[in-house]
Amino acid sequence: MTVIYFLLFLFITLISYGFIDPNLTLSSLPLVTGYIRPLFYMVYQQRLLTAGIFTGILLSLFFIFKKIFWQSQTVFPTIHVFGKWLVPLVLILTLSYPMLSYDLFNYMTTANVAYTHHENPYIVMPIEIPNDSNLAFTRAANKVALYGPTWLLLTWIPHTLGMGNIWQTIITFKLMNALWYVGFCYVLWCVTKNMKNVIFFALNPLIIMETLVSGHNDIVMMVLACGGLLLWLKKEWVSRFFGLFIFILSIFIKGATAALIPLLFFRKMTQSRLMLIVSCLLFLVFIIATPIREELYPWYAIWFLSTAAFLPYPKYSWFWQFCIALSLGLELRHVPYMAMGYYEGPGPLLRTVLTIIPVAVWGLWFGIKRKNRKLHRNT
Repeated sequence: MTVIYFLLFLFITLISYGFIDPNLTLSSLPLVTGYIRPLFYMVYQQRLLTAGIFTGILLSLFFIFKKIFWQSQTVFPTIHVFGKWLVPLVLILTLSYPMLSYDLFNYMTTANVAYTHHENPYIVMPIEIPNDSNLAFTRAANKVALYGPTWLLLTWIPHTLGMGNIWQTIITFKLMNALWYVGFCYVLWCVTKNMKNVIFFALNPLIIMETLVSGHNDIVMMVLACGGLLLWLKKEWVSRFFGLFIFILSIFIKGATAALIPLLFFRKMTQSRLMLIVSCLLFLVFIIATPIREELYPWYAIWFLSTAAFLPYPKYSWFWQFCIALSLGLELRHVPYMAMGYYEGPGPLLRTVLTIIPVAVWGLWFGIKRKNRKLHRNT
């Protein structure tokens, strides 16, 4: 199972280069262009085929993920075995093209405004920079910086290491996010000492696709938020002060974790109770606030999935099952655009239906299972 799971993500890495923006040229080498050209044709000219392949891969990934999760103690008996398997997967996916989102290019363009042109990205829009070639393949260039100063400061690292090379900068941004992802997995193990908790987060296809493939910065926000809250529970004032500091840093990435500020005033709270409340609050922010801004973006689910991973198993297994079903539904939201090439028209309705179906199927299964348990107890 783990071999197939690995090979599926390797396949995603290989085909991801078909999603390159038509205005972006990563290399002029004949070997590279010859490899990309047929993939590019499939993605942009055979959209239904591409959507079908992606859907099949996605369903397979979630099926295998569930199998690995239930057999976690057998498949990965120790964190060291898991780590030796995970690191090659992370490295391969770091080399993939961010096929499902343009956000990484927005990170790059904002960093370019700040560190190349030495302008304030909270005042100057990328589109205001004359003769910037990056604008040809960037979305939302007519907006000021969308993320807080914590993220802007962090982007200096991959921007500098990228040395002005587009491909190199993409890889360094993705590598930075991958390091935060691996760090979160390690912290999760140190706190829970349970492989199921680690696998629930680390191998969830949504987490992998949105963090390691698309390179979204939500993982950074959640590492800082979870680390800050866990340190805040400590009795030592140094730990509490440092926890408060990094929690505030998380707020200045996207701002979603500002909803957790009231929790800092509750002194006596167990770790599991804290993470349950955090998961519920972030889920509410995800459901209520994000559609007001635009819509339910799949990567926003990283907010509550990361905190749910700290909950003890099997006490909260029902919540984990719901999260997995919702993860599938959210990743399927990419399919309509992949099939049609535009977001409007039937797109919003199709995205909603595809999100609801897995959750509805799980709800029906869960209801029947619970009813059968009650009948069995009564007899």
